Amino acid sequence: MKVKKVLSVLLVLVMILGITPTIAAAETPQFSDMPGDWSKAAMEKAVSNGLLTGSDGKIMPQENLTRAQLATILNRAFGSSQKASLAAFSDVKAGAWYYDEMAKAVSMGTFQGTGGKLSPESVVTRQEVFTVLARAFKLPSEGSATLSKFSDASAVSSWAQSSVSALAAAGYINGTNGRLNPAANITRAEF
Repeated sequence: MKVKKVLSVLLVLVMILGITPTIAAAETPQFSDMPGDWSKAAMEKAVSNGLLTGSDGKIMPQENLTRAQLATILNRAFGSSQKASLAAFSDVKAGAWYYDEMAKAVSMGTFQGTGGKLSPESVVTRQEVFTVLARAFKLPSEGSATLSKFSDASAVSSWAQSSVSALAAAGYINGTNGRLNPAANITRAEF
């Protein structure tokens, strides 16, 4: 249990603060589209720690994060290896690059799906990411009172309110300019 808490803290630091411990690793791959902005240091650390691998020499920082990519990053961060059956989900085909990653995410309980679908190729919203993170960190449910400090609290979907509130109460999310922007997509760099 203590290892899970340490991994949770490390993941939060990578995603929110861009701070990671120094881990001995092989030479970090170079990407032709590595950003030169506020996200560069965090993305380089995520690459050097094996959380992001990119594709075809690109890291795609401005691309919207998909559910399959989110599952993969979290699985790597938590060292998830146990796989659940995906027989109940009609949209995850065996042989897809993300099949095993989605099976791990279902086993871990971070992904639950809706209507027999996991929607691995769909982009994720901020509130979906917050919900998945709250599940990963196993945060206790919170009422929506914590959300009242955000001017767009009413934009948080009812199904996400408890999770978003739990992350805010735990200090993992602070919003930007008093807003959460819950329905906005999240880019790979932002995540």
